[in-house]
Amino acid sequence: MISMDKQINKLISDLFSDPTYIKILCSIYESEVTASSIASLIDLNEEEVVQKLDTLVKNNLVYRKSKEQFYVYSLANPKVCDSILSLKDSFHSIRIVQ
Repeated sequence: MISMDKQINKLISDLFSDPTYIKILCSIYESEVTASSIASLIDLNEEEVVQKLDTLVKNNLVYRKSKEQFYVYSLANPKVCDSILSLKDSFHSIRIVQ
């Protein structure tokens, strides 16, 4: 059985290795949105967005609820996006050398 720390480290690694996850999380920061709205916002096809959302729901980062004939998504914990945005701001303040 994988320890909780290893699971969390893997999740963080997966999230940061694919910027699409970050874009999706930040696109639902302030309100409930549909997969179609997210796809339009981040310029990605809806099927790929749904696959990413399924992963985020499975890992308890995003809530999904049925609303009329579609699903809407919201952040399970806005602190996740706050942390991502804070980290992004921190990187803007340092000089990256390549």
